[in-house]
Amino acid sequence: MAKSQTDIAEQAKKRLLDTAKTLILAAVDAAGQPCIGTAPFVRIEGDFYIFSSELSEHIKAILKGAESQFMLLADEQDSQNIWARQRLSFRADIEEIARTHPAFEAICAEIAARHGSVMDVIKPFGDFHLLKITPKTGRLVTGFAAAFFVCGPQFDIEGQVGNG
Repeated sequence: MAKSQTDIAEQAKKRLLDTAKTLILAAVDAAGQPCIGTAPFVRIEGDFYIFSSELSEHIKAILKGAESQFMLLADEQDSQNIWARQRLSFRADIEEIARTHPAFEAICAEIAARHGSVMDVIKPFGDFHLLKITPKTGRLVTGFAAAFFVCGPQFDIEGQVGNG
């Protein structure tokens, strides 16, 4: 039995969420200039958590409430065609998790478990902030002419781009 486009999209979404280790973050700074960067993340109950420095222009802009967008991107070496590289881009609500928040230590421990002991080195640095990123809306691209609207923390597929 042939798989539907939606089934293929669900598999691609799962693969991206299971294998990606970094988010690409883009924001607009106070001068209206775009800035971009990456950050390792952990995903807990649909939310992404990053621990990044405000010395990075994109993090500084995000902390000031700038318009921002995020992306997970399949590894080039795993892509059948570089023009149709699988990717998930989305807008999100962003909340800073204070160092005094009861979940701060546990989330930092999750980041360290996934990304290594450098987390223990940077955790005390005052310019680093723990951010909770809750996906709202976005697009999942799984190949040529195969793009889907997604919604919410689980990236529920809402329909195919260009179909209705």
